[in-house]
Amino acid sequence: MKINFLSFTIHIIEGYISSLYLVEYDDGMLLLDGGCVNDVKRIEDYCKLVLNRSPSDIKLAVVSHMHPDHAGGAVALRKKYGIAIAAHKDVDLWYSGVGGSLQHKLDCYMALSVARRTQRGWGRMLFKPVIHPDYLFSDLQVLPFFNDWAILHTPGHTLHDIVLYQQQESLLYIGDVICEVKGKMLLPLPVMFPAQMENSYNKLATLNPSTILLAHGGVKQTENASSLFLSMKEQLSQPPNSLTRRVYRLSGFSPEIKRQGV
Repeated sequence: MKINFLSFTIHIIEGYISSLYLVEYDDGMLLLDGGCVNDVKRIEDYCKLVLNRSPSDIKLAVVSHMHPDHAGGAVALRKKYGIAIAAHKDVDLWYSGVGGSLQHKLDCYMALSVARRTQRGWGRMLFKPVIHPDYLFSDLQVLPFFNDWAILHTPGHTLHDIVLYQQQESLLYIGDVICEVKGKMLLPLPVMFPAQMENSYNKLATLNPSTILLAHGGVKQTENASSLFLSMKEQLSQPPNSLTRRVYRLSGFSPEIKRQGV
């Protein structure tokens, strides 16, 4: 599947767990999250067999946050094709130290559990827990090579989540900021920092994009995205269900969480 815009085309690659978005320009390509490490072959095959282009034409892979289905393939792509990585400046703190190493393994286990529940079968999941991005960002900066895309810092799911905004096309890639499951718009699991998540939803509501790209849920066209982001805040106050409690119990070991006193 692809969507044509004025100056680029977005190709949607169905990854092992999440949807991967490859933005194609005449002079290069931008990858919005690298997917799982086992998604590298999916990306390679799409470039070679569908686009008739080398994966090395991808100039930049953005990592929205360090979870396995977003960061797993980035380092492998850089090692094989020299593709530069861009991420938030604190991205490598998430899985640092002993607690981070444990959290990394638990997150890989939980990602495999998601894949099994959706009948995706067995796939390689472990990846390097430290990615050493080539480009580090904080907030309200533009991407190298693709300065029509801006980075916005949207903590809540983790402390280092970022989204990407293309103002000319009113287009927003939100990673895991919202996840669609069985037709329902839901919070990501887990939301470790609810107060910061609320601020992130307020921030995104001011953009009111007409097209939203979800890592879990596909492409959404909307005339009132602001109301969607504002409605998500209401879910932050809802009591956790059994799944949410289980995920939270397995998600509190990152030193970044400890540093915040959560």
